[in-house]
Amino acid sequence: MNRIVVLLYVCVCAVGMATAQLKPTNEELGSIYFAYPTPAVVQTPPPAGFEAFYISHYGRHGSRWRTDDVHYKRVVDVFDSLATVHALTTLGEDVRGRLHRVWEDARGRSGNITPLGERQHHDIAYRMFTSFPSVFADSAVVDARSSTSLRCAMSMSYFTEALKEQNPRLCVSRRAYQCYMDYIAHTSSEAEAFCSDTAAWRADFRRFEREQIQPERFVKALVTSPVRMSYEQERKLMEDIYWIAIDMQNCDHLKGVAFFDLFTYDELMALWKVVNARMYVCNAAAPLNGGLMPRQAIALLRNIVESADKAIATGQPCADLRFGHDTHLIRLLALMGVEGCNGREADIEKFHLVWQDYRVSPMAANLQLIFFRNAAGDVLVKLLHNEHEVHLPLVAVEGPYYNWNELRRYFIGLLDNVD
Repeated sequence: MNRIVVLLYVCVCAVGMATAQLKPTNEELGSIYFAYPTPAVVQTPPPAGFEAFYISHYGRHGSRWRTDDVHYKRVVDVFDSLATVHALTTLGEDVRGRLHRVWEDARGRSGNITPLGERQHHDIAYRMFTSFPSVFADSAVVDARSSTSLRCAMSMSYFTEALKEQNPRLCVSRRAYQCYMDYIAHTSSEAEAFCSDTAAWRADFRRFEREQIQPERFVKALVTSPVRMSYEQERKLMEDIYWIAIDMQNCDHLKGVAFFDLFTYDELMALWKVVNARMYVCNAAAPLNGGLMPRQAIALLRNIVESADKAIATGQPCADLRFGHDTHLIRLLALMGVEGCNGREADIEKFHLVWQDYRVSPMAANLQLIFFRNAAGDVLVKLLHNEHEVHLPLVAVEGPYYNWNELRRYFIGLLDNVD
């Protein structure tokens, strides 16, 4: 019976994702740079007699500037060089000015969370507190752990500070030690080799990339015809501006600077399909990786199970908060089989129909497991992905609520199958 339920679940998810929104907004075509959309939080009430007492969480860092100054300086230098030989069109000169404004804002801040990223984690924490106040009762213990990356540690800081604002008596512990990376951000050497530029699957990917990305029109609008550029140079310029363009939504403090006007919608769609395909193969449930990439989240899932066992045994209100990165959250969601995050497709032309990175892991993406208990000691769990209730390939007790014993067996089964 359970096998039939799982098969039906997989089929429904595949059909649902294939017929989902096929015309993303420009911002959504920003891939993993899509800024966290504020959800309209509607919680399904738990069954009678159950009250929340524990939360287990994994959150991606909030909105950020690009990861390194070189990503800005490189394209600025190209435009400055073209300007010295009068090789920019009127639009190109205008874009050069925009790029300088962006560079002045980003200089020395690359890789860090922006003011928007700070607000995202503050607001997610506030909604968590107000939705499940019983978890954060007086003297409740909040154990927060972060990747050693500064943007993750700062996200943790803003998140936990928001909780303390609501209840200053919370016992909050914040740590960002290297030892936590073993589960917060684990990647094996085998996985690194699979994702490398020399991996066998990259040949088909490069073909797909060249077919999708046609930079000629884009470059001609910015650079005068006497300048000769190879396809690779044109594509690189287009991609560099694309990454800056899509990151502007994460820099809402920088008013009046945008780059979407430089692209046609089809060009944005093509660029996104390429990025989405790479993210899918390197992190999610793509048949091409044979389950290798979801298996990178084994240690993280084990930590979730073990931490929940301790919280249930203790019986006191508490929360385990983990702050990491997009790739590791994507792998966890795929391993767990979370609704909308585990689509499977072998045809690279159709990857985007079953899996969309902007849905799975926008900036500040998160997974929350909310634990509820009744007077008899029964424990139910519901999952929130980006604060929306989601389902697993498992029979629920009621609505989005799963029996912890059944859910735990399901998780242990996943660990046993890949150990």
